[in-house]
Amino acid sequence: MGECLYLFHGDNSHLIKFKTEQLFENKKIDVSDIEVFDMEETLLVDAVNAAMTIPFLSDNKGVILANASFLTANTKSDNETENQLKYLSNYLSNPNPTTILVIQAPYEKLDQRKPIYKDCQSFCVVEQCLAPNKDDHYSFVKRRIEQEKMIIDANALEEFITRVSENSFMLANELDKLILYADGKSKIDLNTVREVTIKNLESKIYTLVNAVVSKDQWSISSIYQDLMRVNTEPVTIVTLLAFKFQEILYTQALLRMKSKQEDIMKYFSATKGRAYYIIKNATDISESSVMQYLTELEQLDYLMKSGQVDKKIGLEMFLFKPDNMK
Repeated sequence: MGECLYLFHGDNSHLIKFKTEQLFENKKIDVSDIEVFDMEETLLVDAVNAAMTIPFLSDNKGVILANASFLTANTKSDNETENQLKYLSNYLSNPNPTTILVIQAPYEKLDQRKPIYKDCQSFCVVEQCLAPNKDDHYSFVKRRIEQEKMIIDANALEEFITRVSENSFMLANELDKLILYADGKSKIDLNTVREVTIKNLESKIYTLVNAVVSKDQWSISSIYQDLMRVNTEPVTIVTLLAFKFQEILYTQALLRMKSKQEDIMKYFSATKGRAYYIIKNATDISESSVMQYLTELEQLDYLMKSGQVDKKIGLEMFLFKPDNMK
């Protein structure tokens, strides 16, 4: 098992992204030295060739194989596909030590019968990323706060979980913000949580996406001001916006497959009302526009993290650009 090969898989795409970013940060790999290949759009051989290439101006680099559906049972099997999988298998058995290769498979189940799955198990550091239940959130928050030599009141803990437990990525970011705000205190109380943590952040981001899609500048401005009022990190907003636009893209694919609202509710574990608006957004915007938004958000994320643009100004430029106005 090599320390330059990783497989992150499971139904928690937020955690997969978080673990990937944490890995590269720990390995001290700059975002400018990371290449991302979407396996639903890019040939596997191109990604492997990139991994084989020695970095130019740094000691190490990162390569991400995103949406590695070739590990599931839902991919076609033909000679060309099998040849590319063998190419990856050969690389896994003899990897380039200057490349940190991360295979991201955000799927509930992988096909354990496939040779490529067995090779990943043999050669990669494998971590399963599952959606935690609410009890896991309670213990995670308490343990993290105790590590900072603080305690949190029971009602404050309950309020915090209620506000931010919609996904692990958001919970981790909001918890970091809460701990930073409470630095120097011995206890976190209910008032502190209410002052620092926005209620239902993911719902706010979801509403913000609705406003962007419908080009509702008044709503965009109002939601943005709410987010800034509680010091929500612009990078967190950009990441969650990207997740939501990916959700729209997946919904468009599901609709092409003749999926119904009940199917989409099940796929996203969404309520009937939320599924309605997911479908509405998917039908109100073209796939090319969604891809354009995702490209812009990916570029903005890179510029923010590399310090090439002020985070708040960069977010404002995205939200208030002329294209987002009716």
